[in-house]
Amino acid sequence: MANVFDMSDNPSKALFQQLFEANHDKVFRFAYKLTGDAARAQEITQQCFIRLWENIHKVSEGQDIFPLLFVFTKHILVDETRRLYREKQTLAEMSSRQPAPPAENREETLLLHKEFWQQIQKVIDKMPEQRRNIYLLSRDKGHSHKEIAAQLSLSPATVRNHLALALQFIRREIQLHYNTEVK
Repeated sequence: MANVFDMSDNPSKALFQQLFEANHDKVFRFAYKLTGDAARAQEITQQCFIRLWENIHKVSEGQDIFPLLFVFTKHILVDETRRLYREKQTLAEMSSRQPAPPAENREETLLLHKEFWQQIQKVIDKMPEQRRNIYLLSRDKGHSHKEIAAQLSLSPATVRNHLALALQFIRREIQLHYNTEVK
């Protein structure tokens, strides 16, 4: 059986493997220092090396790559933090419109919350493929409009338009499903 990590046939893959092995632990330690959470640090480390792979053609052999990985890590963390902040803000706005549930209704509240997110997922699944992909790259992966545009060979304006349409669609479908108005 061939070794899956034998990348000697492709210089970019070999360079990436070398850089990964030499820098993985440093990137993880840096991400862990910033987050204090091993799982988040591992996720950020993986995203960092995905970005490195996407940009491997810009890297020269022998180049000190850690400054670039440092920047990638910081940008990923900032993007993730912004995404989490937006999600928390949205949830806070939604919960402020509803009275707090009594303590005995916690299970019911959790079930309603779960059902709500399942409904959101169903709505996302109904979107046209490109719009759904753009929405997921933005909201689930935390990519910027520019990053999504580069990844999908689109203009940032097209990405912005798809996201606006996706959010309108979600809002409209949720209003219909719950027979309510969302501001």
